[in-house]
Amino acid sequence: MDIFASLEDRVERVIQAHTALKARVAELEKENARLKSGSGELERVNARVAELEREREEARGRIEAVAERLRSLEG
Repeated sequence: MDIFASLEDRVERVIQAHTALKARVAELEKENARLKSGSGELERVNARVAELEREREEARGRIEAVAERLRSLEG
């Protein structure tokens, strides 16, 4: 194989690697954008969970108060 054919093969491999790398970078950028857009949803879910936990504690307090009243009526 002459030197030019070898050089041409190397250049072709570099071009193919560069093309594959560009495609992978584009995929990763899309994935990154998708993940960033989902972070707002995660924050909303976390806020809702915190709200539900507060409501649960409030309901627990009310139930305990009612149970205490019932116990006082029994005894």
